[in-house]
Amino acid sequence: MGRALPSSWLAQAAEKTRVLTYRIAYLLEQGMAPEAILALTFTNKAADTMRERLQALVGDRALNLTMGTFHSVFARWLRRELRGNPVSSDFTIYDEEDSLAVLKTLLKEHGQEAKQASAFRRTISRWKNAGLGWQQVKPTNPHEIKAVEYFRLYEQRLRAANALDFDDLLLQTEQLFLREPEVLARYQTRYLYILVDEYQDTNPLQYRVLRLLAARHRNLFVVGDDAQSIYSFRGADVHNFHRLKNDFAPVRLIRLEQNYRSTPQILEVANALLEHSEEVHPKRLFTRNPVGPPPHLYTACRHAREEASFVAQKIREECARHHLRYGDFAVLYRTHAYSRSFEEAFRLLGIPYRVVGSLSFYRREEVKHFTAFLRFLVNPDDDAALLRIAGVLAEGVGDITWAKLQEQAQVEGCSLWGALPQGVALLRGPVQRALESFYKRLQAFRERVGPLLFPYQVEEALEQSGLLSYYDQDERAAERKENLHELVAAAQEYARQHGEQASLRGFLESVALASSAEDPEKGPQDRVWLSTVHAVKGLEFHTVFLVGVVEGYFPHSYAQDEGPQALEEERRIFYVALTRARRHLYISAPQYDPRSVREPRPAIPSRFLREIGLLEAPKGNPGVRLTRPAALPTPSPEKAAGFLPSDPAQIKPGMTIEHLHFGRGVVLAREENGALGVVQVQFEKSGIKKLDLRYAKLRLVS
Repeated sequence: MGRALPSSWLAQAAEKTRVLTYRIAYLLEQGMAPEAILALTFTNKAADTMRERLQALVGDRALNLTMGTFHSVFARWLRRELRGNPVSSDFTIYDEEDSLAVLKTLLKEHGQEAKQASAFRRTISRWKNAGLGWQQVKPTNPHEIKAVEYFRLYEQRLRAANALDFDDLLLQTEQLFLREPEVLARYQTRYLYILVDEYQDTNPLQYRVLRLLAARHRNLFVVGDDAQSIYSFRGADVHNFHRLKNDFAPVRLIRLEQNYRSTPQILEVANALLEHSEEVHPKRLFTRNPVGPPPHLYTACRHAREEASFVAQKIREECARHHLRYGDFAVLYRTHAYSRSFEEAFRLLGIPYRVVGSLSFYRREEVKHFTAFLRFLVNPDDDAALLRIAGVLAEGVGDITWAKLQEQAQVEGCSLWGALPQGVALLRGPVQRALESFYKRLQAFRERVGPLLFPYQVEEALEQSGLLSYYDQDERAAERKENLHELVAAAQEYARQHGEQASLRGFLESVALASSAEDPEKGPQDRVWLSTVHAVKGLEFHTVFLVGVVEGYFPHSYAQDEGPQALEEERRIFYVALTRARRHLYISAPQYDPRSVREPRPAIPSRFLREIGLLEAPKGNPGVRLTRPAALPTPSPEKAAGFLPSDPAQIKPGMTIEHLHFGRGVVLAREENGALGVVQVQFEKSGIKKLDLRYAKLRLVS
């Protein structure tokens, strides 16, 4: 696929992100016209950096090539070529916020809750990136049936506004090329050399456009690492590497196996992990960096609180012993909910930290909502808590009504809760009915949860609050629900620590003190990084602590039900985590499931630990340090819970089933896709899941 880059130039391109830049410089040095070169990136920053490097290498010739993100380049082409089908060339581009605003308006117009807009937007985006218009979609569940209708209405609104959204910039470029072959031929003739950065992040639609553009000259050059393809939730598809090999055969594969970041010991475990991947091209990473300390597996901690305490103390010791900065350390976990214990441990020791890609735990919306319900249990006269609860439960009661009720409460010298009965009596119509329903629901909530002992109050409060169903259609439903369950775990932990003295009031005081502590985001610049693996892809740290490495967390529980491809991506996420470390790598696997504080359940160390040889150390791998008890319990969770799955052949649409992690649900549909088939299940607490019956463990309830 085009001219190869000489080995002398490759030697100068010390990192893979620079390879593409040096190839362009080489093409220009060989006399290729800059107008014949198309370079596509994923971020404006990457495009700007590449252009600056090129100018330093070849001067102003770099200004005449076409370079930018997929979206920015395609938008320029659409403005040049569109003549009213489906919009004119002076179209407006709607960003994510604009698109959500359109969908929220449509939902309100049809009497639906605006909070569903994010879920519908995500579904519509997925369809567009698969190259589908609303007419081509074949819905398979109730959510998709509704989504198709809102997709149709959404498209009508965009066309009436002469607008395209971000997904349209890709979809309409493909449609333009398919609809007008002469336009495609013009671009094929112009661009003799097409280069793509971060190829592992491309989705199928982007690949199809690339295939069209490169079909004539077949000079397609891509730079990427399939082992770092971890964004399938954004549409990225690792199989684009295989499509490239099939559609452009013969393909020359140049392996960039020299690593400039990590020590040989860290790369050894990373290589061992990749050997177990069935989707990643074979590679063997090496480095000329000095030998470093071996990775350290720590399994002596019983639960997440001890794990966090160990990490915090270790960081403080390492800073003092080796004169390191706090910013040299990163604590990486699979999901945001896992940050809570580490935030608390760092505050206790006065270690500054930053939570990357998310608010600190007690500042997250769903946690503050749940805390409001608990505060209301302790003190129904807490107006701030009541108003926050109203934002969740009091549909049909607007701000004006609440303002009048507050005025009435001030006149009577009572709280909002005290003023509600009279407020209900004075109102009329739909607002009265909505407020009365809200009042009765909160009364029932207090009667049901109030008499319980702590921490059972917190568990039942989550069930009775309606928050789990409230977030069903949220774009980050799974993450928000994990945070809600993590607050339950925090209550259980508090109960274990304080014994008979533990109470809901005391627990809320501890939460208030934690959330009102100095905002870590406003602290000193030198701070430990607390982050999911996804949020630090591309970054590197002197020392990495990879925590919560047990089954159900890493790999995440959903991957075990969604089949081999999901598990393969979990393995790639683990690989990315390992290779963030430059010098020191600590891996921690607590002995007990972090979600089971009050009644501890033994955790199963992650299968990835066996794949990289750490669980067999030191006998199987003398280069690895291991700290763990003599016998780490690893019983099956199914046996521990007495969970006996039913025969998959018995699972039919309409049946009620139970899943070990997701709980109860109703089977919506069954597809004969795979050895045993695939089912779609509407779970009571986890929303709709698509499960491969070869891997999902389902127990028939009725």
